[in-house]
Formats: sequence, C-alpha cells, structure tokens
Amino acid sequence: MEFAPIVLFVYNRPALTRNTLQHLQQNKEAAESTLYVYCDGPKAGASPEQRQLIQEVRDIVHSQPWCGKVVVYEAEKNKGLATAVIDGVTEVIAKHGKIIVLEDDLTVSPHFLQYMNDALTKYEKDEKLLAVHGYLYPFNMPANYPHSTFLVHDPGSLGWGTWSRAWDKFERDTDKVIAGIREKGLKRAFDFWGAYPFFRMLHQHKHGKVSSWAIRWRGAAYLHDMLTLYPVKSLVRHDGNVASATHHYKEEDWLYTEIYQDEIPVTDIPVENNLAMEKVFARFLRYHAGMTISAKIKNRLKKYWKKITGHA
Repeated sequence: MEFAPIVLFVYNRPALTRNTLQHLQQNKEAAESTLYVYCDGPKAGASPEQRQLIQEVRDIVHSQPWCGKVVVYEAEKNKGLATAVIDGVTEVIAKHGKIIVLEDDLTVSPHFLQYMNDALTKYEKDEKLLAVHGYLYPFNMPANYPHSTFLVHDPGSLGWGTWSRAWDKFERDTDKVIAGIREKGLKRAFDFWGAYPFFRMLHQHKHGKVSSWAIRWRGAAYLHDMLTLYPVKSLVRHDGNVASATHHYKEEDWLYTEIYQDEIPVTDIPVENNLAMEKVFARFLRYHAGMTISAKIKNRLKKYWKKITGHA
C-alpha cells in the first residue's frame, strides 16, 4: 500500500508540536510516510518572545526525521490557520490525490495511521464519502452498536483525511455556502437540528468575526450530501485548549477524550448516513454548547456588575 502523505500545521507552540510529532512517530507506518510540515510565520508587530516561540517550533520540526521523508515549508509572514490549511491541503492533495491532516495540538494513537490509510484506501472511489475522521467526541457509544466504524455528515476537523475528488468540492466563498444551504433547506440539519449554531458561524466567518476553514468544509458535506467515516473509539486527543490557542473557548476542555490504544478495523458497513449517531452528536453538542453559552453570559454579567459597583 502507498501510504497517504501527512500534513501538519504548526505555529508557535513548541511543547504541543513536539508532543504531536512524537506520538505520530510511534505509528509504524510513519517510517514509510511522507510528512509535510507548514510552519506559519510571525504576525505583524510580533514581539521577540513570540518570534522566539516560532523559531523553537521550527527547530523541533527540523530536529529529527519524524517520518520516512519530511518536507518543511516556513512562511515568512503569518497566513493564519484557515488560509494555511486551505492552501496546504490544496497543494499536497494535488500532488498525491489523498491526504491525512493534523494540527499542532493533536495527540494520536499508535494505530491512527493504520486506520486512516485503511479507510482512505477502502473508500477512495466511493463518491458518497467526503472524508475520514480519527477523533470522536467523549460520549458513550450505544451499547448495541455492532460495528467498529460509522458514517455521518459531520466531517470534523481533528485528525482527518480525504481525497482530491472530495476536496474539489470545498467552496472558499462563504456567500455561496450560505446561499446553497438556504436554497436546499438544509439550515436545520446543518445545525444538528438546533444543537449547535454552525450556520451562524458561517455568517460570523463572512463578517470576519471568526476565521474557519472547517465550517466551509462542513458546508461541502451537506451541500453534496456526503459522509465521513468515524471510529467508535477515538484515535485522537485534542490538547489545544490553552490560552495561546486560536480557538480557545473555556477552561474545562469538553473535547478532551482518552485515546484508544488498540486497532480499529475498517470493515464493511452500509454506506449511508447513520441518523441515530447524528442524534447522539446533537445531544452531546446541545448540552456542551448550552454550558459554554451560559459561561459566557455569566462572565459578561460579572464584568457588568464589577463595572457598576466596583466589586468583583
């Protein structure tokens, strides 16, 4: 089997970058894989301390052969995560036809690459498949679920892979994504039936309030009615809920999950949307989105109270 190339996006977090690379290296397939590392550049007006962190990350990337072949790109100026991911994935997938994508805050299982490559090979020509995902939210799977994988519309963004035929459907123009979802009457499904404000995130991206490639990738899944393969146990852990993270949301990381240490076989399952599992996703997101919104409201009230009274 020709293993899919791995693309890693890094910036200014040395400890997280080293951790991601060390765990990736523990996959036996890493020794026969090509790793592309995109190092983002400093922002305008970056302090010496910030520039030092960026250099430390680059030194780690160059410190040893983390995979069979390592290709490093170092940007002179800051592109931002969304632009870096879109440009990097587009460039590498044009060369290889398929890809595995990681960011610098992900810890992967020793069997992550095996699962990803098995799935990318199995579904390479299946037009119904948009992507393969390695991370699973920390909820309990239904006890009677009979398979090791399942399919839903949600493409995810925490340790994923895809093919050029699917990435070609990615639409950069947020206005077109918004219009398409409205025209097809997909807003409620896109929001997991009101569980999470994904459609609002599209508008926030349009108006420059957030910068996200993933929300537009989600748009491709729904506009083209395509599915993503998930494992029943997470092969990826999200470690990025720190103050320096691009998308830092709250102190307690509700995305945190333990990594499954055994193999996840990619077996035959019906190639159709698993609506029951989408409902499980929705319940999980509805609960945690509600908690996050409540925490934001409480913080705003605290600030307002301090402002009018002078007391915390």
